[in-house]
Amino acid sequence: MKYHIDYHGDDYATSMYNSRRMLELCDSGKLNSMSIIPNMRYYRECMDYLHKKWDTLKHRPLLSIHLNLIDGYALSDHHNPVLCKEGGIIDCSWEKLFLYSYLPGKEHDRLKKDLRSEIRAQIKRVYEDLPEGAALRVDSHLHTHMIPIVFDAMMGALKDLRLLDKTEYIRVSDEPLMPFLTTRGVLFTFPAVNIIKNRILHFLSGRVKRRLAGLNMDQGMLWGLCMSGRMDKERMDLVAPKILEIAKKEDRYLEVLCHPGIVLRQESVEEYGKSDMAAFFSKNRNVEYDAVMHRSI
Repeated sequence: MKYHIDYHGDDYATSMYNSRRMLELCDSGKLNSMSIIPNMRYYRECMDYLHKKWDTLKHRPLLSIHLNLIDGYALSDHHNPVLCKEGGIIDCSWEKLFLYSYLPGKEHDRLKKDLRSEIRAQIKRVYEDLPEGAALRVDSHLHTHMIPIVFDAMMGALKDLRLLDKTEYIRVSDEPLMPFLTTRGVLFTFPAVNIIKNRILHFLSGRVKRRLAGLNMDQGMLWGLCMSGRMDKERMDLVAPKILEIAKKEDRYLEVLCHPGIVLRQESVEEYGKSDMAAFFSKNRNVEYDAVMHRSI
């Protein structure tokens, strides 16, 4: 996968307003790809809308399955108590899934089996709904697929569905850190927790890269962790030369991760988790929309 820039939007099918806005960016050629959440209440309506618009889009986006193990409705019958609360609503956290990766025993094995079942159901739902000719790509909400127990369950689910050989791209959530630490006007403008996130995902990426290399699957480079939550144009323009230099030198596909959609307050539904209740409605999503619409790279 040679060097080129892909502006990517996460969270299609979170709500109708969110999804319409993302498709507008695709139609204008500003957004090159987007990820589809499989397990929200608005999923069916948003997918019907995507199919309705698909043939008329001036620029058709690449589509990814955005596995969601944080919130939304469970699509499988295995409502593991670590993953779900009563009513079949997923109520989990990145930290909990990470912890279970390193806790051996029956609970680990049971969770891995149930994750495989849930991921299989999520992949199957979106894959069967993809427009004709769309390639199979996979990533996840909050990058949970980078966690060992989740990654193994995801790979098992793809094998179960006989889709591993058809999978074109799996996101490797590994972002170079130095451009953000050495660019004047960027350092100290993002939360310290984002640096921690960057480093943890970098640590986890080694295992993922080795597995994907064994499958001869091309790996890209991600930009969107340190500035997660506010990918604004001003700071993007500052750090872009250093990010692009690395991608060009290594001849790598660069995925610029943004969240340009926004959920209207009246679209709020019970399956949104606590963190998403804030993120989906955040005005920073308007900032990211403007950054994509007026992008300079």
